[in-house]
Amino acid sequence: MRLANARLLDGSLTDIDIVEGEIERISPAGSTPSTGERRDLEGAVVVPGLWDEHTHMSQWARHRTRQSVLAAESAEEAAAIAAAAVVRHSGPDPLVLVGMRDGLWPAAPTRALLDEATGPVPTLVVSSDVHCSWPNTAMLERLGLELDGALLREDAAFAALGDVEAMLDPDALDRHVVDALAAAASRGVVGVVDLEFGDAVGQWMRPGRATPTRVDVGIYADELELAAERGLRSGDVIAGRARVGGLKVISDGSLGTRTAWTAHPYGTSSAKVDGGDFGRGVRNVDDEALDRLLARAGELGLDAMVHAIGDAAVTAAIDAFERAGVGGRIEHAQLVAGADIPRMARLGIVASVQPEHALDDRELMASLWADRSRDAYRLRSLVDAGVRVVLGSDAPVTPLDPWLGIATAVTRTRGDEAPWQPEEALSLEQAIAASSRTSVAVGEPADLVVLGAPLPGTDDAHEAAAALRGMPVALTLVAGEAIFDAMG
Repeated sequence: MRLANARLLDGSLTDIDIVEGEIERISPAGSTPSTGERRDLEGAVVVPGLWDEHTHMSQWARHRTRQSVLAAESAEEAAAIAAAAVVRHSGPDPLVLVGMRDGLWPAAPTRALLDEATGPVPTLVVSSDVHCSWPNTAMLERLGLELDGALLREDAAFAALGDVEAMLDPDALDRHVVDALAAAASRGVVGVVDLEFGDAVGQWMRPGRATPTRVDVGIYADELELAAERGLRSGDVIAGRARVGGLKVISDGSLGTRTAWTAHPYGTSSAKVDGGDFGRGVRNVDDEALDRLLARAGELGLDAMVHAIGDAAVTAAIDAFERAGVGGRIEHAQLVAGADIPRMARLGIVASVQPEHALDDRELMASLWADRSRDAYRLRSLVDAGVRVVLGSDAPVTPLDPWLGIATAVTRTRGDEAPWQPEEALSLEQAIAASSRTSVAVGEPADLVVLGAPLPGTDDAHEAAAALRGMPVALTLVAGEAIFDAMG
């Protein structure tokens, strides 16, 4: 197949010949004869296929079907949304709402408030970062849990959500996942890293998960020995285009839940929520346990990814990779001390960052990390130091749409907000490269995206952000196969 009159990022007009799923030749437009199928792009821009390097696919798939409380500015408003959802809810399944941002609420949520709104319907309100949740009494009884206070946090929140998901129809979930990836393909997504909790590898073995999208599937510590029994290593095929990714270790919490592990205490009394003073956050895995997990991953042939949001957690992760003598990925890397950036570059550690979080969290950072927010989301500093940066969404925390992350990485703004720390912005070319695993070059897989509009050429950050966030996609190819086609 030939993609004729394709415009590359450098502005050149080319013909791209695809043979057996790879780019065989790139030549000036009209300079070489073509045989077989020919699609005239009429000067449309072609970019490499886009990846979302950090998702939770089952949660994102369910999230697309669930009521959100993201717009709630208080616990009372969130409870009112839950009350309305209860009226519409039917059947034996528990009710799950998403998008809670209690860190910005003027007062902490209480169980009595949610009980009054939802009554006997088991209800769970999940935070936007998924690190905490707000259950009513009926939900605690359904889960067989006792709880002091109103919120489940960290491991308890993850376990509760996993137990709730296990109550739901797996076949319906598979259909939701396939639908979500089809929607992602319409935004140019050719691949995702799925870091879903539980036995995600087993989920991707189910025939209902068949999808043309590339998927790298993560493994958590609880499934390490199951991976060993299965004899699976990073890169091994699970089924179709789904492959084994790597081991993911969650070393600290999140900013929104005030559990990210930091080198200095959280900045204000805003950190005192639900009866707790969160101080420097929470460390989930000590040095000995982290070393043991990285060693076991190495024995099993698994790459390693360490969730580290706070600067203390990032430092500890770098230290562990250095002791192990291996590279790896730091997931999130939201707050990174300046001294750690060259260490990441030297050790070949990848920073897997979700740019949209910067704008979602700017108010929290101003409140809780005010004295060191200059160290947050340092994309340009990382790239300039030689650290490989890859971008993702952390869906369902933010939508699975790479153009949102690209727009924020380039402009550091959305809507009418002033650009936040614009000195850390990436160029458009850098942001697209950080969202891709291939390039438009001979010998590369024909994972390509044809855009439905020109890339913005304006220096106005707000105009550029709007254009990138709404960038239309005309055609998405994986190995030369159209997985989304709006060109007819």
